[in-house]
Amino acid sequence: MAGLIRAWLAGESRQLRWLSFEDYARRVFANDHPAWHTDPMRYASGLSDANRVLGSQVVSFDFGAVFASHAQLATGGNGAQRIHRLLNDANVSRFCKDAIAAMVHRLNDRADVVLQLPSPSAALVTLGEDAANIDFDMLDDAANALAELLRGFSSLPVTGLVLAFTDNGVDAGDEIEACEVLQGLAGHYDWLFGLCFDSEVLAGRLAELSPDIRLIGTLEASRLAAQTTPTGGGLGSDFWSGGQLPPAPGACLYGAVPSDLDPRLIVERIACLP
Repeated sequence: MAGLIRAWLAGESRQLRWLSFEDYARRVFANDHPAWHTDPMRYASGLSDANRVLGSQVVSFDFGAVFASHAQLATGGNGAQRIHRLLNDANVSRFCKDAIAAMVHRLNDRADVVLQLPSPSAALVTLGEDAANIDFDMLDDAANALAELLRGFSSLPVTGLVLAFTDNGVDAGDEIEACEVLQGLAGHYDWLFGLCFDSEVLAGRLAELSPDIRLIGTLEASRLAAQTTPTGGGLGSDFWSGGQLPPAPGACLYGAVPSDLDPRLIVERIACLP
C-alpha cells in the first residue's frame, strides 16, 4: 500500500489530497453505464482513469453507492435482514470482492485504497428502513452484519475503513455504541479508522467516536488548522464554483467532485490545488 494517509498523519508529508469522486467517474469515464456496479473491471478502470485527472492520494470503494444500486434486493426484509438479503446475493458479493481487488492492483502504488462503509443507520435507511423504527438493537445487528462483510477483505492491502454518516435523526448515542464493533475490527486489521460527515453539526453529535481522521466536505479550508482531530475538508461547493482556496499548509484537502459540473471546469479547479 502507498501509505500516504499514514505519512500525512505522522507529519512526514506537507499535504494530503483526498477526493470523493465515484459519481464523477461514473458519469465522465463510464458514460453512466448500467453495468457500473456489476462489472468490477469497468468500475476499477473508471476510478483509476478518473484519478489520473484528479490526482487524489486516496481512492475509496463506496459500499454505500453499491447498496443504493442494489437496494431492491433488500425488499421484504426488516432491520438487519435487509443488509443480509443484499450481502447474500452472490452477484453483489462477487462484484465487491473483484472490484476491490482490481482497485488495489491498479492503484496500490499510487494511492491509498480505503473501504468506505455507510454507518449502520445510513445502511438501513439506504435499504428502505424507516429511520423512526431504528433502535439500538437494530443498529447493533446492522453493525455486526457490516463487520462480517468487512472480514472478507482482511487479506487485501487496503489502508483503512471510513464510516460515512448522514443526519437521519437516529439517536447518536445508540449509533456510537453500535459502531464500536466496526472500530474494533479496523484496529484488529491495522486499518486506519476514519469518519465522514455531511455537516459539522453531525460531527459534533458523534464526537465520542475517536477516529484517526475525520472528513467534513463542508468545512472551510480556513478552519482546518483549528481542528483538534486530524480533519479533511475545504473542497466544498464554493471551491468547485470558482471560489479562492485560502492557504492551508499541511492540510488534508477533502471534498466531493461534482458529477454535474462541466469536466473542463473540474480540470481547471484541480489545477488550483496545491
